[in-house]
Amino acid sequence: MRDSRPHTIIRLTFANPASLVYLGLVVAAALPLVFASATPDPGFAAVWILLITAPTSMLLLLPDFADGDSALATGYFLATLALSALLHSFLLGLAYRGLRANPGRQVRTTT
Repeated sequence: MRDSRPHTIIRLTFANPASLVYLGLVVAAALPLVFASATPDPGFAAVWILLITAPTSMLLLLPDFADGDSALATGYFLATLALSALLHSFLLGLAYRGLRANPGRQVRTTT
């Protein structure tokens, strides 16, 4: 019996070693951003998480539709980082599944 589509997506995103290591790095890179308000100069707090979630986060952050430090701009920034991390985790899960696939079970087609 095959897995349902949402279950497969969740398994590929969260339940393999490659995705778990990547998400752990994202959480570690987000810590300076979480504790930035406690420091006197939070200028470079988001650099590491932006680098880890690049290039998707950079592409999604191109349309700067909100000016300044509004709640809308902050929400868009954080949602972009989360979406980028989840997308990269899913893609790593697909790559991991593809590399771990048994070549003997693949269907051979002849023409």
